Amino acid sequence: MTLGRYDYERRYRRRVWAGFGKFGILAALLLGVGLFAYQMGIEQLKGRDVTLREEIATLSRQKAEFELLASQMQTAARTAEARSAELEARLQREVPTGDLARLSQLVAERIKGGLDANRLAFVISQAQTPRNCQPADSKRFTLTTPLLKGGTRGATFGNGAVTVAGEGQPAHNAQGNQESWFDPGQPVTIKITGIGGKTATATGVLPLHQSLVVDNNEYRFTFAAGQRSFVDVTADRCAYP
Repeated sequence: MTLGRYDYERRYRRRVWAGFGKFGILAALLLGVGLFAYQMGIEQLKGRDVTLREEIATLSRQKAEFELLASQMQTAARTAEARSAELEARLQREVPTGDLARLSQLVAERIKGGLDANRLAFVISQAQTPRNCQPADSKRFTLTTPLLKGGTRGATFGNGAVTVAGEGQPAHNAQGNQESWFDPGQPVTIKITGIGGKTATATGVLPLHQSLVVDNNEYRFTFAAGQRSFVDVTADRCAYP
């Protein structure tokens, strides 16, 4: 009776320890699975973190590139605006409008029609508002040269109030020898002298223009090449001022 009870208790303890063993194995298995899952989660999180860092770095580079591009576009836009404003201002300065445009068109048409540009410029330069002027007085005189120095070589205007005279370079004949008359293709020097010692000088290739104020009168002279050895001069005398 006692031996049977002992066997029963031993068998019972075995079953209990077997239960504990199975539970321990199950717990260990569950713990291992949990640790494995945890480690896998850690690894996945690490991989995801690396991926996110790479994406952030890529987005940062793209953002910097876009900001640089935007800055360059803004600079280009400002440059284009400044260039446009400059061209518009230049257009307003250089392209004639109104009466000036009409006159420019007329000048272009006259030159295209064969009118000499120098002649047209002279006509325009002589145009002015009405003034209290005397009728124009025209004369001619000879210019002195190294071979032509003797005699009276000038002309007077305003009853002797103003005298004009000048000198030029000698012309050459076909053999290259100097002639006594001046060469109208070379620069000349014309001196205008008024009563009281006032003077004015015109230098260059004819035609030339010069003025001198004497005794409340302004004399405006135009000098042009005339017949051989001569200079044609026209004087306008107007009240001054």
